[in-house]
Amino acid sequence: MKKVVGIAMQVFAVLFWLQFVAIQLYDPSSEGIGSLIWTIFDPFVAAGALISIYIGFRRKLEVDNANGQGLDKEYFEANITLYGGIIIFHALLWNWIGSRLVEPAMSLHWLWIFIDISVPLLLFPVGRHLARDAKQN
Repeated sequence: MKKVVGIAMQVFAVLFWLQFVAIQLYDPSSEGIGSLIWTIFDPFVAAGALISIYIGFRRKLEVDNANGQGLDKEYFEANITLYGGIIIFHALLWNWIGSRLVEPAMSLHWLWIFIDISVPLLLFPVGRHLARDAKQN
């Protein structure tokens, strides 16, 4: 199951990045099909952020419980995964829930750009970690 989720997260991260780049070519104002695609992607981004938070929390517990490891690669990866997932999840909820359900003027364009850039950078490595972890077990 870990391998399937990991591969799905990697594929979604690539599709998300391609959408971010390609939308400038086929729907620059995001009023047509581009807006619909972003609307479809939003729940998957939320799920990916929650998975990243969970994986980051588990990795952080393992790193924190290992005595004498110090500041190593695993420590930084665990913390970036956990806190990056938290930041993306909160940013997404602020813009997604706030702009669509509460007040459309509440949506911050720069925050959408931050989310669009950060999601592939978070989900792809988390998916790769899940897929590799499944092979080792």
